[in-house]
Amino acid sequence: METLSNLKSVTLADGVEDCLLKYIQNSGLQPGDLLPKEEDIASRLNVSRNIVREGVSRLKTLGLVESRKRKGMILSRPNAFAGVSKLAEAKLFSPEECHELMGIRVVMELGMADFIFDRKTPEALAELRKVAGKPQNTQALEDELAFHSKLFAIGGNAMASRFRHILSNAFEPVYQNRAVIKKGLNTPSHLEICDVLEHGTREEFQQILRVHFKPYMNW
Repeated sequence: METLSNLKSVTLADGVEDCLLKYIQNSGLQPGDLLPKEEDIASRLNVSRNIVREGVSRLKTLGLVESRKRKGMILSRPNAFAGVSKLAEAKLFSPEECHELMGIRVVMELGMADFIFDRKTPEALAELRKVAGKPQNTQALEDELAFHSKLFAIGGNAMASRFRHILSNAFEPVYQNRAVIKKGLNTPSHLEICDVLEHGTREEFQQILRVHFKPYMNW
């Protein structure tokens, strides 16, 4: 493990965190493998155990390290979205950040269009119609979220679906402006999207999604 040096621009805890990340990267550890004990890390880095705990706690927040009784610290498989998920659920993003997150959500869903089209099944289409809501272009918030969550899930990318779920927390403040952003626009309904996904071409499905999302892209 490297020694700490040149800490003028970082705190000691920052240095411990960086050294541990490099150690994990260079040592070839796998999830479930043991990490050195706190006292060994403190001795090698010439810092106090309190500083080591602070550095380790940051890795625990990332889901990269966990403590086990009578075993010590082990490497775990991280949850890449743990931090942003907590922020989203606590609704701590600003209106501007929600706006930008909504843009990411739209881009992701449009980007998944090919996967959705290729991986659709009669069973998935039937489930999608169940959550499509009423045959109109303005839906209740819960129907909007349920439909697009199911549509995205058809694409089959679990990590992308988890990230999209996080982004959905930014959808509510944007959706509150739906009367403004949809004014004068006749966007396709969820049922129309279902019809095109089931009976249309790939290009027609891509196009109807672009038209459906156009109000949010313009807003």
